Amino acid sequence: MIDRRAYYAHVRELATIKRVEFSVRTEGFGLTQIRNIYRRENITIDSRPLNARVRAIYMCGDGDCSVAIRRDLPKEPKIFALIHELKHHWLDRLLMESGQVSCGSFNENELHEKAAEVFAAEFLYPENEFRIDMYAFEEAQKIQNWQCDDIVHFRRNACRASVSYTFIRKRLEWLQKIAPAQFQGVKFQKREDELYGVPIYRQPWFIARRKAKAAISR
Repeated sequence: MIDRRAYYAHVRELATIKRVEFSVRTEGFGLTQIRNIYRRENITIDSRPLNARVRAIYMCGDGDCSVAIRRDLPKEPKIFALIHELKHHWLDRLLMESGQVSCGSFNENELHEKAAEVFAAEFLYPENEFRIDMYAFEEAQKIQNWQCDDIVHFRRNACRASVSYTFIRKRLEWLQKIAPAQFQGVKFQKREDELYGVPIYRQPWFIARRKAKAAISR
């Protein structure tokens, strides 16, 4: 039986090693840098309309590796999903190629999937960096107990990584800054729009214009 704590520690260490190998800097890291890593690893990214419950799938056989990524994913979940699949590529590939884990049942393997979440979190926003940013923000804003608006302001003004509100909420839970599921169901994006305004690219008129241009170009 695998020691879960040791395994999670191993994937965190791997994330640190791979950040160094690919010269990853937390600030400014995004889809362009991820595509470069995928090219160096000879992994094809296949954007396609997947089931709403599936974000991405790693597949490898006969030396050909690819990741199917759900086409309609927002930027931050897409970044996280693509890094999640890199853990499978670097640690679980032999299991797949040897037939010990099949593509059909792979995403049902709880240990490997949770470890991939741990890997992606540490790769994108190392815990030590998150702590530094969080404590600096707490001191500047004089935060005693984190509230919804604090999380919104942190993501907008102090968070150096391209991560979702779900990511930040889970990290704050892990660091015992908020209670488990304290903000479960809170619509952080809606609150951000109320505080900062809806960005142009999500406004109805802009979306309609973009769709019209796409239709003309076909």
